[in-house]
Amino acid sequence: MGAIERMYSKDGDLRSHFPKGTLEFEEKVAEIEEQFGDQPANDWASISSPQWNSIYQDDIVSTIVNRNIPWYLRQEGIFAAGRKFFLRNSWVYDKIYLITTQEDCSLPRPVNATPLAIGYLVSVYGQPGEDDLSRYKCLYFACDNHSEVEEWAGEVLPKGGYKTFYAATFDEDADFTRLRMKSYVYDSPGIYSDLETQIATIIAER
Repeated sequence: MGAIERMYSKDGDLRSHFPKGTLEFEEKVAEIEEQFGDQPANDWASISSPQWNSIYQDDIVSTIVNRNIPWYLRQEGIFAAGRKFFLRNSWVYDKIYLITTQEDCSLPRPVNATPLAIGYLVSVYGQPGEDDLSRYKCLYFACDNHSEVEEWAGEVLPKGGYKTFYAATFDEDADFTRLRMKSYVYDSPGIYSDLETQIATIIAER
């Protein structure tokens, strides 16, 4: 089946997400468990290849949980959660993704962008990585005008044949300086390519 999502950032290698039930998923889970011990992989929808992150100066593997979100992460507006494995420092953090809208999102974005979610890292009790990293906020957004996003970001961004989403990471302790830009590329429909529709449905049902 291969990758269901490709994520690009100019400070790191291509990151691919592999869905549960694939050989790549099983291989990458085995690699993580060899370093970090047993993990709740049955709750993961996908796991990624490592990608260098210049903010944290580490290679990070990401997972996404689309069911059985841990009780300690549940809060109003949560859309999804995931676990981040920092391979060099052997840190473990969770990441939560909260739904946001045009009305309540205060983070910078292109004029015609539609804000979808804000993500940030949460320390995990009993796991290494105790520093509070929640100052770094990622805004995930959609925009029909790819050129506008590139102009706003000041860099060339890959574009998917089917769909593209974007994310910008800001440091809220430094006047919301933008530190990193990411593009999420989909060449065909998949479990993450309809993010905009999923979030719109949740908002409508509130």
